[in-house]
Amino acid sequence: MNPIVRYSLLAATAGVCLGMYLSSTGSFGDPPSVTATTSDTRHSPSRSELASPFGSGETAEGIGDAALVSHLPPDPVYGRNGRQIDLGGLKAVDYIAKWNSLARAGDKNAAYNVYQATSLCANNDEPVPDYNSAAELAQFLTERKKIAAVCEGVNAAQLQERLSFLALAARAGKVEAQIDYFIEGPYGRTIDLEKSADDPVVQQWKAEAVTQLKAAAGQGEPFALALLAQVYEAGELLPRDAKLSLAYKVAEADARNSVLSVEQLRRNVGTQMSDADFANALQTGKQIANACCKSR
Repeated sequence: MNPIVRYSLLAATAGVCLGMYLSSTGSFGDPPSVTATTSDTRHSPSRSELASPFGSGETAEGIGDAALVSHLPPDPVYGRNGRQIDLGGLKAVDYIAKWNSLARAGDKNAAYNVYQATSLCANNDEPVPDYNSAAELAQFLTERKKIAAVCEGVNAAQLQERLSFLALAARAGKVEAQIDYFIEGPYGRTIDLEKSADDPVVQQWKAEAVTQLKAAAGQGEPFALALLAQVYEAGELLPRDAKLSLAYKVAEADARNSVLSVEQLRRNVGTQMSDADFANALQTGKQIANACCKSR
């Protein structure tokens, strides 16, 4: 399969899976599942699919008079990664201004808040995708119009800088940011990784994206474990390794307190392995789960 097509599919799957995971678990610390750059706008999930507990979560004292900022109806909005973004009734530009100083001072939560707000606005002008029905298209256009109103006043420099804030939050250990760093990709858009293999930005992102995913997985985040299983299966960011892919699938299931029978695993992902390799992958998966997830 063409690298850009395969990677785009992984990117789309990551966004969709995260949205579905959020709706089914109710918290980020509970289970989840993939790879990426940006989500594919061909799928426009409904609010019921993407209902999530994600909001800014943090509060700030002395950040200015709320009467001076522009307020909007408190309708939920969702980023391309499937997370609900709670702007507290503010326009994105005012929300960014609210958190900007703390973010620049290195506060990981503030940096992630700024990233969330700008990511909402980053790709709202892409070409309209094809839809199967006029109703789906109308829903998409309504959501796009709402986002455009929320994002009025956000400039191109702020959109570009979002990736720096995301990297800051990820490196500081914020699990959501570590996963989103991977989902965003090196430029925050879909690219051909093979053709861009010599690009220093792409090379740095490949190395750090895996590092951030492993850091999130080390904190017991099932979605990160599932993404690593996809990474080792796809063989683009790291050499393909079927045993490690299976091991991370096992660890993800364990982290979710889900039961996968040996027969299921053998039938679904272990058909090409020798008995010894299959047994070794299962053992490695248990070791990963024991190391990351038992104390959660």
